Amino acid sequence: MNLLAADARAFFAAARKELRQQRRYPTLFLGLLFWPVLLPASWVLMGHAYSGNDPQALAAFAERAGSTNVAGFVFVGYAMYMWLSSLLWGVGTSLRQEQVRGSLEAVFLTPASRLVPLFGPGVGMLIPMSLTFVIMGIALWLFFGVVPPLAAVLQAAVVVALGMPALYAIGSLFAASVLRFGEVGPVVQLIRGMFVLACGITFPVAMLPIWAQVGAWLMPPTYIVDDIRRILLRGASLPDVAPDLAIVLSLATIIAVLAVVVFRYLETSARRSGMLGRF
Repeated sequence: MNLLAADARAFFAAARKELRQQRRYPTLFLGLLFWPVLLPASWVLMGHAYSGNDPQALAAFAERAGSTNVAGFVFVGYAMYMWLSSLLWGVGTSLRQEQVRGSLEAVFLTPASRLVPLFGPGVGMLIPMSLTFVIMGIALWLFFGVVPPLAAVLQAAVVVALGMPALYAIGSLFAASVLRFGEVGPVVQLIRGMFVLACGITFPVAMLPIWAQVGAWLMPPTYIVDDIRRILLRGASLPDVAPDLAIVLSLATIIAVLAVVVFRYLETSARRSGMLGRF
C-alpha cells in the first residue's frame, strides 16, 4: 500500500471513529430536537412581538435584510450558528479531546500524516449537521409555512458544500492551537461570538459600522450565510453568487494552508516542551 493510500485509509478511520462515538451516545442527538427548532422560533416570535406586525417595521427590516421573510432570515442565520458551533466545539477541539483522554501522544506515534488527526475528525460532523439542516427546514415549514422552491434548496445545498472547506479550515486552525495553549474553550466562545456579531448571522451586516462591515466581508461565514439567503429568500441563482463562492474558496485555501503551517510549527514546539502529554 503506497503512502497516499495509507493516509486516506487513516483519514476515513479517524472519521469513522468519530461517528462510532456519536452512535454510542445517542442522547446527544436529542439536542437536534431542541436547539435547531425552539431557539430560532423564539427569536422570530420575539421579533414579531417587538414590531407589533407594523408594516413600517417590516419595510425597515426588508430594506436592510433584502427580504420581508423574517422567519427565513432568522432560521438561515441560526443554521449557520449551529454549523459554526459544531465546527468550533467539534473539529476545533478534537485534538484537545484526544489530549484529555491521554491518547494524543499515541496518535502522533502512528506513521499516518499529521494532517489526518487535524482534518479527519471533522468529517464525523457531517451527519449531525445534515440532520440539523433537515430538522430546521421542517420546522420552518410546519411553524411558519415557509417552503422554498426545490430548485432553490438544491442550489443552497451547493453553496453549503462549497462553503464546507472554509469553515472546516477555520475549525482545524483552532484545533492546531491546542498544541500550544491546551484548553481553548474560552477562545472558542470568544471567536464564535465574534462570528455571530460580525457575519450577519443574527442581523444584517448593513447595520454594522463601516469598519465592521469591511471586517465582516473578510470572513467566509459572511458570504456563505448571505448567499444562502439570497438564493432561498430573494430568488438568486448560483451564477449570481459565483463571485462570492470564488472568494470563499480562495479564503478556504488561505486558511487551510495557514492551519497546516501553524500545526507543523506547534507540533515541533510541543514535542520539545512535552505539551502533547499535558492537559
